[in-house]
Amino acid sequence: MKFLQGIWFFFLFTIACMWFGGYLYYVKGVKEYPLQAEQQADAIVVLTGTPARLTKGFDLLKNDMGKRLLISGVNAGVSTNTLRLAMGESDEIMQCCVDIGRKALDTVGNANEVVLWAIENEFEDIYVVTSGYHMPRSLVELRRVLPETSLRPIAVEEGLVDLENWWKNPKSMYILAAEFNKYLFSLIRARTEAAVMSGDTT
Repeated sequence: MKFLQGIWFFFLFTIACMWFGGYLYYVKGVKEYPLQAEQQADAIVVLTGTPARLTKGFDLLKNDMGKRLLISGVNAGVSTNTLRLAMGESDEIMQCCVDIGRKALDTVGNANEVVLWAIENEFEDIYVVTSGYHMPRSLVELRRVLPETSLRPIAVEEGLVDLENWWKNPKSMYILAAEFNKYLFSLIRARTEAAVMSGDTT
């Protein structure tokens, strides 16, 4: 009995160490995403969540870093004009260069909106704007449906998570841990789908 308990303890301890090591690697990667664009892409996608993401997306558009902007995951009750007024943008820029996606309820939904939009407009090079901690999962879901498209991450600093002193902030630790678990689930699902599609199930 004690032998079996020892095996289970060792197994759980190993899993915990692997999870924590992956968690630290995830946090390190989150801090390394660029905050600014360096060259023009075909288009820009903002995954909604906070006003800071929208501000960054509009800034990229107005600085000619992309031809069009997709705002994915906008609440169905928010009109285009309400969004325009809230962001202080002109009617001209909304009509010429901004598309609104209202069907996405989560990151998987965002990816489904983006793939239809990208194919329809023949975009092959896209800036992806979202929070740094949300970026790894976003890229996994987007690459799952757009494997041939160049996706360039642009992280947004929102103040919700303190990436510099996250280990001192319980709220930051919790948000990062929760998002890391979601990222792991997305990663496992994406790799499983890829293996099934390729016929490699070994």
